[in-house]
Amino acid sequence: MKKKFCTLTMVAFMMLLLVSVGAINCVRAQGAERTSWSTQLEPTIDGAWTSEDEWTDGEITMIGEDVAFRSTWDMGDFVMTRWVVEFFSDTTDDAEDYWQFCVDGDQSGGATPQELDYKFEITGHTDLVWYQGDGTSWTEESLDETEIEWANSLSDSPTNSTAHWILEFQIPKDGGTVQLGVTWNLRVGVYDASNAGAGVLAWPLDSDADVPDGWGFENYQMANIPESLSLGVVVLLSSVAVIVATVVFRKRSRIDKSG
Repeated sequence: MKKKFCTLTMVAFMMLLLVSVGAINCVRAQGAERTSWSTQLEPTIDGAWTSEDEWTDGEITMIGEDVAFRSTWDMGDFVMTRWVVEFFSDTTDDAEDYWQFCVDGDQSGGATPQELDYKFEITGHTDLVWYQGDGTSWTEESLDETEIEWANSLSDSPTNSTAHWILEFQIPKDGGTVQLGVTWNLRVGVYDASNAGAGVLAWPLDSDADVPDGWGFENYQMANIPESLSLGVVVLLSSVAVIVATVVFRKRSRIDKSG
């Protein structure tokens, strides 16, 4: 019995090592890493800070001095991921403005958009288009409007008292048309047509929406567990625990019956 348990423990340990190595070796921009924390506070998706604390438990990531974004998630029928992006220097309503969000769902990188890479763009603050990689470029994907909830508006916030563009959105990571993966590589980009000379402001810096190799690492962690454990590791540990418990139960049952 002890030998069996030790063997299973070693298997679990090796699996954890493989997960760690995979996380280290996933293709992404070096030094570009952030964390999305679990939350009990569900924000109102209305393009504004409805309350002063609805996003305060999200880690702030800056794009220069002009853009800040945060994210949180929670687990219900689906794992919902939610975001707020604030463009402090954009105070004008231009038809060519856009928000852009890119996800590498299997963290494989690539010089071109791959099958598990996704992108959505909101142009002119009114129109959302969703894309999926096909190995060489982006292909527009049909996405039911109920699968992603979003809103943006010119509003002030606890972060900046001057009215500026704020985007909020939420989408299930593990349900609907797209399956976004447990952890992501990520790119966030914004463009202000009234300040075209600034170009596209993006995280990671100098990343390209068409080159997943240069996107950053988006980790998902639970706020009530040690910071070193990611969502992927928690799921793995849960699975291993079930396997160990099942084997032990069966072993004990056979012993009891034979006695």
